[in-house]
Amino acid sequence: MWLLLSYITIVLIVSIRNPLKSLASSNFLQDTTYLRGSSGKSMDSFTAGIALILVQFCIALVMAGVFYTTPSEKCTKYWALSGAWIAFGVLIAIVNNRLHRPAFILNGTGAVIIGLIFQWHGIRAFYKKQPQKWGWFICIAFVAILSMLFMLGANFQQRSILVSSTVFLLLGLSFHAIWQGQSGAPKTFVQALVLGAIVLLMTGNVLRIIIASLQIAGSIPLERSSFEIAVAFMIPTVGTVLFSIGLLLLYFERTVEENRHLATHDELSKLLNRRAIVSAGEYNLASATRLGHELTIAFIDIDMFKHFNDKFGHAAGDTVIQEVAAILQQTCRTIDMVGRYGGEEFLIILPGVNRDAAAIVGERLVDAVRQYRFMGIHPVTISAGLTTLPKTEQCTWTQLVRRADAALYEAKGLGRNRYAA
Repeated sequence: MWLLLSYITIVLIVSIRNPLKSLASSNFLQDTTYLRGSSGKSMDSFTAGIALILVQFCIALVMAGVFYTTPSEKCTKYWALSGAWIAFGVLIAIVNNRLHRPAFILNGTGAVIIGLIFQWHGIRAFYKKQPQKWGWFICIAFVAILSMLFMLGANFQQRSILVSSTVFLLLGLSFHAIWQGQSGAPKTFVQALVLGAIVLLMTGNVLRIIIASLQIAGSIPLERSSFEIAVAFMIPTVGTVLFSIGLLLLYFERTVEENRHLATHDELSKLLNRRAIVSAGEYNLASATRLGHELTIAFIDIDMFKHFNDKFGHAAGDTVIQEVAAILQQTCRTIDMVGRYGGEEFLIILPGVNRDAAAIVGERLVDAVRQYRFMGIHPVTISAGLTTLPKTEQCTWTQLVRRADAALYEAKGLGRNRYAA
């Protein structure tokens, strides 16, 4: 809230500066001057504006299509609304053609601000966060200040400072939402592309504020130059294209990652599934054999699980599997790979663990689960069989698993709640 109040104060001070002096100048002429550069060659702002409208319309259409296929993703709905509102706002601005018509200007710039708020909400929804209602207070404050500027006779440049400042603020909120959502600096090219596009858009608005301020001070002519048109239309067009492509790629990047995770992880235990743990085991075995490194695997089974399942129900059994899986994951190192092999069986790959260390690992795993109590009352135990890759003979993955399975049955034969290595 203090940020919003500070923003309103700064914009009022900058925008209302010398309103009577601006009103005394040739306001109509400066607002309707044909758009020519200093060299006399015109740069058509109408064409540039139409290009920006088409870009925003296409973005809205694509996002709406993605939302239609996956309606559970609210982010694409917000981004579709964002593109539509911004396109509508730019269309009104083109129709107005810089004339002093408050109703057109309020509706056009208000639509752009609404679009940017939806864009920010979409980013928050993408990162599984609720939209912030105070974004709409920014919109209300913007309309109130712009209306006040009209009543005070502010010119185009002063209104431009207000619009650019508000756009800069909302883009900054989008930047912050992405930065916070990805926990800091970008880690992929797509994340860098999205943040870079926002920086480009923010830079364009800073340039607009500088140009408008210099025009108010009389340092540069009031006529729009080709550079000003580029800042007003081309930078937003390029930035919007890059930003929208980045958002789509960010969305599909997450979708691919989620699908990959579903393909390699067990839904109940959140550990690697059987296919993934076998694939990882075969890879580690080949690597250890080639490089002469140590490798141990642990085959684990929850003791008396069928009896526990029959007594407390399948839902309770699922809870035990989840909690035992979490204990095993927490007990292991970050380089160890823990997977659910099937039912109540787990398999752990322990790179670099030799025969002596395997005994220590086995005891640590059994003891960690031994301290667990289901519902705080009922004890749960495991039996573990560990085997180490022999250096003197060739061994396949299937043979290594069979040795670990034989050690597991040895532990069960000795009374369960123990390990055998």
